[in-house]
Amino acid sequence: MAKLATFQEDIDFLKKFHEVDVLENHEGARVVCIAALQGRTMTSTATGDSGRSNGYINYSAFEKGMVDPQINLFGGEDRIWISPEGGQFSVFFDPEVEMSFANWRTPPCIDSEGFERVGRTARSLTYQKTASVTNMSGFTFDFEIQRRVELRSRSEIEKTFDVSLGEDVEAVSHEAFNTITNTGQSPWVAETGLIGLWSLCMNPPADDAVMVIPYKPGDASELGKIVTADYFGKLADDRLVICEEDHLIFLRGDGNFRSKLGLSFGRSRSPIGSWNRSTGTLTIVEFNLPQTAPNGYTNNLWEFQDHPFAGDVINAYNDGPNDSGGKLGGFFELETISPALALQPEESFTHAPRTTRLSGNRDGLEKISVAVFGVSLSKIESALKPLGECT
Repeated sequence: MAKLATFQEDIDFLKKFHEVDVLENHEGARVVCIAALQGRTMTSTATGDSGRSNGYINYSAFEKGMVDPQINLFGGEDRIWISPEGGQFSVFFDPEVEMSFANWRTPPCIDSEGFERVGRTARSLTYQKTASVTNMSGFTFDFEIQRRVELRSRSEIEKTFDVSLGEDVEAVSHEAFNTITNTGQSPWVAETGLIGLWSLCMNPPADDAVMVIPYKPGDASELGKIVTADYFGKLADDRLVICEEDHLIFLRGDGNFRSKLGLSFGRSRSPIGSWNRSTGTLTIVEFNLPQTAPNGYTNNLWEFQDHPFAGDVINAYNDGPNDSGGKLGGFFELETISPALALQPEESFTHAPRTTRLSGNRDGLEKISVAVFGVSLSKIESALKPLGECT
């Protein structure tokens, strides 16, 4: 299991490298954001400065500095990306190059370039960035991103999930309103490619951490297959299980085996989440899933695509050794993506992920798990074989 720090210990570490912005409330909840790292929410706690830090922070990446031309994985409990990663409209490959790892690089505006803090209130921080990216087909997107992070109260959490937290459940919740505006003179159209907003919640791994991904039940001929889970090869049933009885997918989050799943628009539901038995942390990630997606979703597969707008809405990723034998850092990730954005000049779209961390009394967490995901913590714990209840 990854090292678990207190919130103050993580703050003290981050201050060695960057100016930090901290939001707090009288209930003990805290979040920390860094403007120099795209305003990402690095971590949170429910119980004040001495409370446990919830997010994944890659200490070694900070100590090395921004030295990797492909990606600098500093971590973050909620960070922003732009899709698509692969395909002829990718913004991670230059025009006329092979789609190989050697040529892959993260756009600087979501990796190495900072945002400007442009606003602050008692419960929110606002960051802004003007940038451009050129896709593999040669079209340049000019845009402004505004990111507003809000710290939520316990009463708002209770209202959202229609539950009572009680005195024995610790809770922290934060929401990011990521708004992108087309600042160019040309509309964004499918013929030259579209982009989407991508939000990623990085988590400390544990041998018994399990990601919980609900899906919409229904006929495959109408909704498509339940899940795509063979991005890096077929997964054994101690890694991934589809529980058709409860309409849930379980993926192990131990940070030791590279694996990924994706859900299409027809199968996606909000929220998604995870249960880390080692730390007693229930994580819930909600997002504004639209009723319709007329422009589809960007396809992130590293290949020239026949269907570039038939991509995933939800991804879950478990880190592990890659083809070179190394790991990106060892973490697991809950990811949500906006629809493909066909924006006119000056038109905007907002993708709004909301991350809630709950810990404390198991009976209280049990009730919340049943209310949100429809299953007990015990069933989540036993879902992955050889002790699995689902087949």
